[in-house]
Amino acid sequence: MRYPESHKEETRERIVARASALLRESGADGIGVADLMRAAGLTHGGFYAHFPSKEALVAEAAGTAMGQTIAHLRAAAEQAPRNEARRAIVDSYLDGRHRDHPGKGCAAAALGADIARLSPEARGALERRLEEMFALLEEYSGARSEGRHKAIAMFCTMVGALLLSRTTRSRTLSDEILEAARKAL
Repeated sequence: MRYPESHKEETRERIVARASALLRESGADGIGVADLMRAAGLTHGGFYAHFPSKEALVAEAAGTAMGQTIAHLRAAAEQAPRNEARRAIVDSYLDGRHRDHPGKGCAAAALGADIARLSPEARGALERRLEEMFALLEEYSGARSEGRHKAIAMFCTMVGALLLSRTTRSRTLSDEILEAARKAL
């Protein structure tokens, strides 16, 4: 049976989408190729028709995950009045739903220190997306000077707060962490 020409690209996109969620839920070491392919509704044997290695998939999936976060935050900013865009970004990122669903959230917060242990290819993909994130935050920072530095500090605060809010057992403390960061920003 012949597949349409678009089949291979659609299959690759399905694998990347599933890997992107699993990467954020379980970390890079928590993704096995066989389990990933099964979750994507495919057999293990077809993996190498789409990717030269697991590391190549992790790089693409991590970049995709960060791209989704950037798109989500840009949409929040664009839906808000211009003078409220920064607040909309912060509120969207430091939200209980974002905290509670790491598989749909920010790769930087979900992977934390794991990012430093990823392949140079994966770190490069994330670094490119970080630059996009900083540019987005700088655009809406409201800063007249040192906008990039403020954007970096803003993202570091947001990621740190989200990461810490996910580490606590107490919902009260978790909410308090998010609220403190929202107020600080």
